[in-house]
Amino acid sequence: MPLFGGSSSSSSSSSGNSASSDATSAELKSALMQQVQAEAALNNARALMTKMNENCFDRCIPNPGSSLSSQESTCLSTCMEKYISMWNTTSRAYIARIGRESKKMGGGVDAGTLASLGTPSS
Repeated sequence: MPLFGGSSSSSSSSSGNSASSDATSAELKSALMQQVQAEAALNNARALMTKMNENCFDRCIPNPGSSLSSQESTCLSTCMEKYISMWNTTSRAYIARIGRESKKMGGGVDAGTLASLGTPSS
């Protein structure tokens, strides 16, 4: 069966071709899932960086200048560490909840898949 539902050029196929087609389809599905997971993880990391920069900059640098003072630098480091820690804690709780809800509904969501979507850093 061709990709995107087009018609096949041959009307009969052997079981060997069908098995090969199934394997190719499974490989394609796996590659597509990996790509989607990687893109979701990248988007999560971007969102984390954007929000962290907005919040920590506003909190730690009230009057921007040409350089950071040691106090501003320390504040930024501390703020970023706390923000990432909070993000990871929230993500783990969210992933655990999705896993529980999925099990209740009989879904088969893989914990590894959820983890790759939720936490940009461990």
